[in-house]
Amino acid sequence: MQNHQKATGDSGHPVSRTLQGLFGLANETERKVAQALGLNLTDYRALTVLADSGPVTVGVLASDLGATAATTTALVSRLEAHGYVERLRSTEDRRQVHVNVTTTASRRIKDLMRPLLSAANAHLDGLPADHQVVVGDFLDAVLDLMQDHLQSLSAEDAR
Repeated sequence: MQNHQKATGDSGHPVSRTLQGLFGLANETERKVAQALGLNLTDYRALTVLADSGPVTVGVLASDLGATAATTTALVSRLEAHGYVERLRSTEDRRQVHVNVTTTASRRIKDLMRPLLSAANAHLDGLPADHQVVVGDFLDAVLDLMQDHLQSLSAEDAR
């Protein structure tokens, strides 16, 4: 967080500084979860994209990741070797193969994240109901702002 402040020269609102710290800790948590799973960060991020999307072809996953099909195929092979994804032949078109997250991967990720999520839920449950609503509304707004910012960055990349 302090490095970002130094780089941007922006001290901002105290809540914005807290958000910067949260983003940094989220990145570090992501690295540690990937490490605990025996994955590099790129493979872990692909696993989370796949977990969110459900079964997709390698081509669709490559598009979602902004990677080539060849890179994604190698990535899927590494995840498959760990037992985190499986390739499933389509019942409609046997030539088409979908990639899906295994229950083992889902369970391991949930086990790694459960302590944090349980503590956050307990903290939220301890807040008065009106505070819970305010926190939820604020976090929803931040998610929307982040999605908008990501889209604007993607649009700049496309130029």
